[in-house]
Amino acid sequence: MTFGKQLKKLRSERNLSQPQLAELVGIEQSYLSKLENDKSVPSNEIFRQILQALNIKIADFLKSINSASDKQNLVQIPDVELWYMQQDNKNFKHQRRYLYFCSALIVLAVTLFYTGFSKLVFSEVRYQYYSAGVILEGEPKNIFHEWSRMIDAPIGQMADLRRTKEVEMTNRKDEVEIDMPMYLGKSYMQTVEGGQRHFSERGTINIPRAINSWLQVLGVLLFACGVMGFVLERKLFSTER
Repeated sequence: MTFGKQLKKLRSERNLSQPQLAELVGIEQSYLSKLENDKSVPSNEIFRQILQALNIKIADFLKSINSASDKQNLVQIPDVELWYMQQDNKNFKHQRRYLYFCSALIVLAVTLFYTGFSKLVFSEVRYQYYSAGVILEGEPKNIFHEWSRMIDAPIGQMADLRRTKEVEMTNRKDEVEIDMPMYLGKSYMQTVEGGQRHFSERGTINIPRAINSWLQVLGVLLFACGVMGFVLERKLFSTER
């Protein structure tokens, strides 16, 4: 809509005739007719009087004027030029915040994808540990594996004592295998009922975790949104002057 059409529309909405509005503004009817037919551009003072007569703010008056050539003509009016400059500055700030947001989306997307892909936060590695049985107080931690070497008896009694000890250790054997989410070293001791258990490392296994897959999917989606935001930026914030 042009300046003249907007002026005529606002006058009609207020049920004012050309002579009535011309009188309120303090100009000739012929001059008002020129303004409504886009044959002239008002001075800054007359433009202010038009706004006052129509009881309208400059923003409400100009928001419907979308003709690039008309805008170019209207910037001859200081108040209009100032308003457009303020709008451009406001749009620039909005555009900058928008670009910051898109950039933050991409950074967040890369972070989430890398977190899920590397599995550093939600590790899928489980450490396996094995314990042969409960170690009694005063016994060495390798009693279940080295008990035969610890028998101290005369040669004649060695065989009988060995068989007796073998039966005892077999009965005491209570194997336990556990998976731990963290590495506790090659071995560690754990106090249990009746004594202690010596756990030694057996190896590792990988157990997939759904959260890592979801982090990668979310990262891809956010990355796509961020890139699309940059693609649409020119269209969203393009302004014609």
